[in-house]
Amino acid sequence: MFRQRIRVQYRVEGDKRFLSHHDMMRLWHRALRRSGLPLRMTEGFHVRPRMSFALARGVGIASESEWLEFELADWVNPDTVAQALARQLPDGLTLGELDTVAPSQRALAVRACYRIDLAERPADLPQRIASLLARDHLPVERGDDDRRRQVDIRPLLAGLECSEGSLLLAAECRPEGTLRPDEVLAALGLTSEERARATVTRTELLLGD
Repeated sequence: MFRQRIRVQYRVEGDKRFLSHHDMMRLWHRALRRSGLPLRMTEGFHVRPRMSFALARGVGIASESEWLEFELADWVNPDTVAQALARQLPDGLTLGELDTVAPSQRALAVRACYRIDLAERPADLPQRIASLLARDHLPVERGDDDRRRQVDIRPLLAGLECSEGSLLLAAECRPEGTLRPDEVLAALGLTSEERARATVTRTELLLGD
């Protein structure tokens, strides 16, 4: 059976950054269905387009580089695919790169980079960063109240620095998961209110097939 695998880069801006991962999946399902493209669909009772994301995006995080892949059952010129999709996307979602990849390829995120703009920057922020980076372990708790577990996110912290008033964060992405920007802000000693007022943007999502 013929398979054309399409890889799409897109931006998430404005109010769309507050969509959950599941809401974003539903939005893309609708856009793909309405595009008129010859989609390859899943089998079973709940039939939907065959698609996958390189990495889930946290609620409230804007992004300059998200990656999505889906499959077509017939060949379509990539420029035609881009035009058909762009007509179906709402404000706040913008297409970037779009190309065909081998059907066997899968977009796997290996590193995520973030820019974090704080409403008010602590005077001793550089010292806090240096102290955090000097630590060998950085345990955080995850899960619901009934199923709490401790995770060491220090091996996932690839870089953290101040630049022109913003925090620049680089996080490793592994099969078992990645860190969350809010966890790093909490480790830096920012209160829940200070973290809520921060603006987080995923600036780059590096892929490894």
